Amino acid sequence: MHALKLAPHRLYFFAGTLALLLLFGWWWLTLARPAGLAAVPIHALLMPLGLFPLFILGFTFTAGPRWLGVNGVGGFLPIGSGYLSGLVLVVLGAISAWRPLAALGFGLMCLAWLAASWRWSRLVKASKAQDRYHAKVLLAAMLGGALAQAAAMMWAAGIEPAWIVARQFAFFGFLLPIFLAVCHRMLPFFSGNVIQPYTPWRPYGLLWAWLGGCISVGVAGGLGWSWLEAIAATAMSLGFAYTSWRWGVLRSLGNRLLAMLHLSFAWLAITFALIALGAAGVLTVGSAPIHALGLGFMATMLVGFVSRVTFGHSGRPLQAENWLWALYLGLHLAAASRVAASLLAIPWLMHASASLWLALLALWVMKMAPIYLKPRIDGQPG
Repeated sequence: MHALKLAPHRLYFFAGTLALLLLFGWWWLTLARPAGLAAVPIHALLMPLGLFPLFILGFTFTAGPRWLGVNGVGGFLPIGSGYLSGLVLVVLGAISAWRPLAALGFGLMCLAWLAASWRWSRLVKASKAQDRYHAKVLLAAMLGGALAQAAAMMWAAGIEPAWIVARQFAFFGFLLPIFLAVCHRMLPFFSGNVIQPYTPWRPYGLLWAWLGGCISVGVAGGLGWSWLEAIAATAMSLGFAYTSWRWGVLRSLGNRLLAMLHLSFAWLAITFALIALGAAGVLTVGSAPIHALGLGFMATMLVGFVSRVTFGHSGRPLQAENWLWALYLGLHLAAASRVAASLLAIPWLMHASASLWLALLALWVMKMAPIYLKPRIDGQPG
């Protein structure tokens, strides 16, 4: 366990793998025998606020100091353990139907996240780098995450209107802006290292347009302004489709590890097309858009990015072996099945998707988690 103290990504990624197993295992059991707090509302908050933040911290405090040209900061052990402990309390509150316990858990998650946000703000402030735009977007989105966690705590405490605030902030004011900022910075960079010839394309106007779209879709969806939601989502879908093509999604297929990032990004055009169709009343989409976003884009992108960072920072080759490639494609199948389950209203398909997600992620965790507990294979520190 000493190895977890050697680098922030070790502790955060290890805790993140535990969170994955906990949440997907809890949800699989809940589908089999619904119990505890209202299953769907707590699931809608627990999954986004539980699955992704620990991995985000691992990436942020590993790559972020390099972006900023500063030394990293310590203190990641209490933050990571505090966030995971809060998550466990929320799950226990959901199972026992004791809302104060769930509220306490969300509150602990919020406090741990605020501590991490404060540490990140210190690095951003100390940096002399000319380009700090992505770092500042991450900071603003991290504060959006704290608001989502605080709203979730209020909902668990009995303030029902806080649920929609927590849900909209979790996806459109927190997670999606962070994922987009990281993709905007890293996908053209990684692509330029692999695809030749390649001209990196990442105008900041594109990032600002994405962030504006996040705000528009999030606010419109929360307030029920269907016309604005449909217009903004249509623009976002077309923009993401163009960006995916411009970044070279087809050319990336020659390198599996790079293709994993591009194929995940391609889900964004599908996600926002579904949002637009639902808001315009053309199609009854149910929860299909949010699952396309959370599973199709975010969860598969998480596996791609975390695998890449794990291999690189453990001294392993940056390549996706057959087992990882097959597992990754299986996750896309599981995500597509969950989206289809909502569009076609097929309950058994939802259960099948949950089972496939749990099985594939358990296999991935079995491969990844031991790496964080061992020294680098090349003998380097970190």
